[in-house]
Amino acid sequence: MPRTNDDPRALRSRAAALAAATELLVEGGPENVTHAGVAKRAGIGRATVYRHWPDQQTLLIDALANDVQPLLTFDDSPVREQLVHQMVEMTHRLNQPSAVSVLATVIQRAERDDDARRIREGIFGKADEHFTRTLAAAVERGELREGAEEHGTDLIARIVGPLIFYRFLHGVRLDKDLVVSLVDGALAPWQPNA
Repeated sequence: MPRTNDDPRALRSRAAALAAATELLVEGGPENVTHAGVAKRAGIGRATVYRHWPDQQTLLIDALANDVQPLLTFDDSPVREQLVHQMVEMTHRLNQPSAVSVLATVIQRAERDDDARRIREGIFGKADEHFTRTLAAAVERGELREGAEEHGTDLIARIVGPLIFYRFLHGVRLDKDLVVSLVDGALAPWQPNA
């Protein structure tokens, strides 16, 4: 009897393979995600992996998508504390050895692949839209000067850009002191007494 997509055995083997592919991706980057490696790690047959993912591109894309975390999420707490906290969390992810190759793979493939573009959107997503609302709330509370909400993308770029530059191009391990310095520098022009 042929298995359907909702066959519990097929779902279990797919979940095990996807978990294995994600682990291999995190441990060694995109080139580490192979059918043979996934089968061995998941404890399933290579044919099973090929049945779920006929080629390495689809396997890699699903592994990348499985590891996607939004870059930033915001709430109504004070903006500076949110930014410091979230950027420190982001630096922990960026300091992982495979972060360079994973992020580079997503960005590079997003130029020509719709699935990779969706993954990039999952990472960077609606951060601008959410951040604009957070900045507007900060302006209403008097944390920031009026107009800050119109410059959310620029503020994020002034923080994330240097972090990516230092980590990926200079190989520097990122730390909280750098994050605090970048957050304070980006927010300085928008402080009420600036």
